[in-house]
Amino acid sequence: MNAEDVREYLKTIDGGWVNWGNTVDTFKSGDPTTEVRGVAVGWMGYTWALQRALELDCNMFITHEPTYYNHHDTDQNIFRYQGVAAKRKMIEDSELIILRCHDLWDQVPEIGIPDSWATQLGFEGPVAGEGYFRVYDVSGQTALTVAREVAGKVKELGQNAVQLIGPEHQMVSRVAIGTGAITPFTNLIDNYQVDLAICTDDGFTYWRDGAFSIDMGIPVIVVNHAVSEVYGMKLLADHLADRFTPMPVHFIPQSCIFQLVQAS
Repeated sequence: MNAEDVREYLKTIDGGWVNWGNTVDTFKSGDPTTEVRGVAVGWMGYTWALQRALELDCNMFITHEPTYYNHHDTDQNIFRYQGVAAKRKMIEDSELIILRCHDLWDQVPEIGIPDSWATQLGFEGPVAGEGYFRVYDVSGQTALTVAREVAGKVKELGQNAVQLIGPEHQMVSRVAIGTGAITPFTNLIDNYQVDLAICTDDGFTYWRDGAFSIDMGIPVIVVNHAVSEVYGMKLLADHLADRFTPMPVHFIPQSCIFQLVQAS
């Protein structure tokens, strides 16, 4: 089995939401006709994660996010930085095949990013939503109660606290979640009539959305982008391991990209 076979299989999962003629779900390095010895799956292709894949004798890495810090991995100017050039050299010298699985996995039902994020949060039975978004009934709770529950769910991924903006003691009934950076606060309110949203730090603008939350009295919980998607990538690894047995498939665990530092 070669790397192109893996991509072709992933395409069979598509329910019609990916434009395969215009997608970021492409090979970023390596020869797709190369036979695959092993596959590593991770949320981000950090240099350390790619090196870990090689240590596991995986010559293919499937990433959800970009390799070179640009959504389409097309910014050639980024290689002016010595560390980025060294990363590319390491990838090329090792002949590592990198495939991105983003547009597909952002909408796969049940095991893709939206539903896996909901599962991680303990939400069941969406009352609305499609595509990138889901809405759940949280009636009888305050925004602060929900925020504490979310904080408990993401703590295992290295985020020791979440941000809560807006009225903390307000009773809420409908909460919307998005996919990764696709958490447009006002769109969630307009389209799903929610009174609480869970957004990510890459999908939320504080001077705009934060101010709106405060003035409108609609609370929002903000989490790190990574914690909302890591579990979904583990499910991708599990799925590929079942599909391509006995080929080794390894999940590279990742977590919140920052730590909270308090004054001493």
